[in-house]
Amino acid sequence: MARNIPGPFDESQIQQFLRTFLYREEIFLPDEIILLDDENREVVARIDTTREFPYVRHQRVGPGHPAHLSVAELIMATAHMGSLHGWFFYGLRWDQGWVGFGNRIHRADFKSLALIGPPLDLRSRETARRVGARRIVVRFEFDFRQEGRPVYYGDQTAMFVKDDPG
Repeated sequence: MARNIPGPFDESQIQQFLRTFLYREEIFLPDEIILLDDENREVVARIDTTREFPYVRHQRVGPGHPAHLSVAELIMATAHMGSLHGWFFYGLRWDQGWVGFGNRIHRADFKSLALIGPPLDLRSRETARRVGARRIVVRFEFDFRQEGRPVYYGDQTAMFVKDDPG
């Protein structure tokens, strides 16, 4: 299933990212990549909240419990944003043995529900990094907003490692 994800890159780059990513492309959450700022190590993306999500379709919606993206989907969005950093800023390639793992959530503030309807704007910024030949550790600040309203703030660390085939 080829997905069109517009952004400031050559289309073949995002298609290779999706084709080789650690999860199938239909589960990749960002629908548009707005900014890849290598100098400031920042990524800005957007999720179309009207498309199908694994947990949303099984929610029991009612008074006081509107349809919304779940915590699981928000945390997975942080993993996808971090993976974009690895791919575009560090040149990590999944089909060359690189993998990424969330390592620690230092802080996770769920400010309000990410409602179904308006797009969800995602921002990730690197606050620290340690780069080695086979391991890269990055600390991220995440700021997710919907119509300007804060939805999620996260301070998280991820580790990217390269498998040693020998």
